[in-house]
Amino acid sequence: MTTELTPEEINKMKEKSGADIQRILRELESNAPGITEGFGAITGAGIGGAASLALLSSLGSVSGLSAAGITSGLATAGLGGGMVAGIGMLAAPIAILGIAGYSIFKHKKVKKQTAALQHAMTQLYSILERLKANAEYFQSEIAGINAMIQTLTARASS
Repeated sequence: MTTELTPEEINKMKEKSGADIQRILRELESNAPGITEGFGAITGAGIGGAASLALLSSLGSVSGLSAAGITSGLATAGLGGGMVAGIGMLAAPIAILGIAGYSIFKHKKVKKQTAALQHAMTQLYSILERLKANAEYFQSEIAGINAMIQTLTARASS
């Protein structure tokens, strides 16, 4: 049930399909953020650091960031374990909020990439159907698109 195509029509369809596939691949690349997880970790750790500093300066028997204020603040934060335990207690919010920030941004990135992959696969299926209508002219293109769909499917499931 295919219609006879002229060589010009075949070339136009090949060029359009190729351009559409290149556009899809560019969209996928642009939807892959670069340093967002690092930004999330730095933001979380910064907030944790500010909270720890505020606690340190206010916890001790001497308020402030003088030598006496820092040592008494660390000892108080150590909950009876001394200044070394206080360092651990005050470092915990930095680590915990840094990891939380990283995790939040990583989750958002994965969600965005999954949506981009699904959109790209939908577009590739559309191109594939357009070419299958005249399959005898586009065997290599159809094989290439099928291979690309399989690659994207594997990438989406990992």
